[in-house]
Formats: sequence, C-alpha cells, structure tokens
Amino acid sequence: MKLIEDNNIIYAKIIRADMCPKETTFFTDDTNEIQFGIVYHKKGHKTGAHYHNHLNSETTKTDEIIVVQNGSMRIDFYNEKGVYIKSCEVFKGDIVILYQGGHNITYYEDTKTFLIKSGAYNKENDKTRIIGANSLELIIDND
Repeated sequence: MKLIEDNNIIYAKIIRADMCPKETTFFTDDTNEIQFGIVYHKKGHKTGAHYHNHLNSETTKTDEIIVVQNGSMRIDFYNEKGVYIKSCEVFKGDIVILYQGGHNITYYEDTKTFLIKSGAYNKENDKTRIIGANSLELIIDND
C-alpha cells in the first residue's frame, strides 16, 4: 500500500492490484468518513440475517474511492491549500482512497473505473477548483 502524505497528513492511499492480505483487512479506520476493506470468510460462514440501523452521522466532506477496472492514469495530489504534493500512476486493478486535499486525473488511455463517494451528493457545492501544477513541476512517485 502506498501512502500519499505531506507534513504527516494522509491525503490518499493506493492499494496496488497485487496486494493480497490473508485475512480481513480494512484500509480505512473507524474515524474516516468512508470505509473500505477486503473481507474474507471461510466456506460455510454465515453472517446471520441482519439489517443496518439508520444512524445519525454528519459527513463534512466527500471522500472518494476509485477502483480501476481497466486502463491507466496519473493522479496529481494537492494539499488543502491547492499546493502540489506529488503524482502517482495507477493501473488496472489498483484502488485509490482519496481522503482530503485536491487531485487532478490525467487518463493515459480509455479507462473504466468504479467511483464510490460518501454522500449525499450535492453537485453545486461538491468541488472547489484549484490551479493545477504544470507538466514541468510534476514529480511521479511510483515506488
């Protein structure tokens, strides 16, 4: 897993397609506004019939999860003030959890993704546009 961080603040996590934990693993913690994990159960396991309770909770920002089905892209990451941090390339099977800050995505080819966002979605107030880095400023971090 790759962390995108700056000044001890985590802006995003990239879970590479080849990451294969052997047990249930959550990549978010209980305080994040969106939850994401890989869940394993043994054959025959039953969860028990249940439903999820309606809980009052407040979402103060829109977190996103991008699951790359096919194709590839570069994501440029920015802090909350719009200052460029770094860029990472993302490929088929990778998963990106965007927590905070800004981002710009450049698609290298026709690409299909699943996009999961915390809701409710308010199209008019969802985004603040920032000035992106120019190509000479980009630092691509792919380790």
